[in-house]
Amino acid sequence: MTSIVLPTIQDARQYGYESLPDPDDLYHSPEWLAMDESIGIARPFSVVSVPEGGAPAARAATWGLVVEDTAFWPFMRIDHVLGTLLDERQIARAPATEQMLADLMPNAYLGALRGGTTRLPVRGDLAGPQAYHAIGEVLDGAEEMARAAGLRSVAFFYVPPEDLVLRRALVRRGYIEFGPNHNVAVLRVGGQTFDEYLSGFGKRRRDSIRWERRKIAAAGVQIGCEELTTDLSRQMLPLEAQLYAKYGHHVYPEEMARILHESVIRQYGGSAPVITARSAGVLRGYAAFIQINKALYSRDTGYDYTWPMRLPLYFEVLFYSAIELAMKSGIREIHYSYGSEDTKVSRGCDLRPRLGYLKAFDPGAAAQLARLSSGLAPPKPDAAGALPARNPGR
Repeated sequence: MTSIVLPTIQDARQYGYESLPDPDDLYHSPEWLAMDESIGIARPFSVVSVPEGGAPAARAATWGLVVEDTAFWPFMRIDHVLGTLLDERQIARAPATEQMLADLMPNAYLGALRGGTTRLPVRGDLAGPQAYHAIGEVLDGAEEMARAAGLRSVAFFYVPPEDLVLRRALVRRGYIEFGPNHNVAVLRVGGQTFDEYLSGFGKRRRDSIRWERRKIAAAGVQIGCEELTTDLSRQMLPLEAQLYAKYGHHVYPEEMARILHESVIRQYGGSAPVITARSAGVLRGYAAFIQINKALYSRDTGYDYTWPMRLPLYFEVLFYSAIELAMKSGIREIHYSYGSEDTKVSRGCDLRPRLGYLKAFDPGAAAQLARLSSGLAPPKPDAAGALPARNPGR
């Protein structure tokens, strides 16, 4: 086998990339990765392991981004993600630590940008040594590309703990393991009615949810499920911008969001429902989703925080109406990404931790990382072999 470095996911498709990801994995699908490339957030690349001679028979692959030190989105910056973990672990930021963080940029970010999970897709019929070898081929190509491009580190930010083959390959190649960096939230949809969903909670939570829904109905707010259109997108963008501002993001990439919405319309059409909350026809809140087979992915959401009505629209559009939609559509899981963890758990989500893996090319940065590695390492698995969620109950 050998590895080939390619500039776009479309090029990787020529070598059979589309046969690698799980069919239910939206964010590693070539269709979604092509949309992420279209927004221009950073320079993309793909690395594919193929048989000798470059035959179009991909065995493993990764998509990634070259992240410069001017990149604005913090969750694809290794200096930000690692610095946040240092602060959470109360590890003092000595001058050598600050220098190490600076010496990690620019970075090669490996794996999907969206959804808070990064994988290295491997062909389904490969197992054990074959899968391990294919992963090594991809990592060889990614590291060689990064060094040749003058990048200073390479990293997977959000690896599932159960991906043991990838984790083993990274550790054996000298990557520092750190985290968890965050948890992704997944809601398992069971039953056929909303009352069956409610039955999973205690009386106090059941009463609270019913009260929230009654309050919205009494205010005359219309909850609907609409197909994403250009006109609806124009109404959504200002509300998402308000959400960004509320949570401290000073830059809202409106043009990137607009391009992404248009791409979703073209690619997914009727599989991209938007649950809307309207008052007198005016959009006051929304939650946008994409359905892939039996999975529903929460994409973007937004609310009119200038509206004087104080209603729990967040819970209605993002959870309650989405759960009803899932039940009608035969969907088994709703994927909610990361953030607002306590709130998501309170509405029935499971938290799934994600780990980071980092290799620094600068000798000084690598040495400092090694000194800090024990403080950055993930906790030990519990008795059942599961990794505890990041800061549960916080």
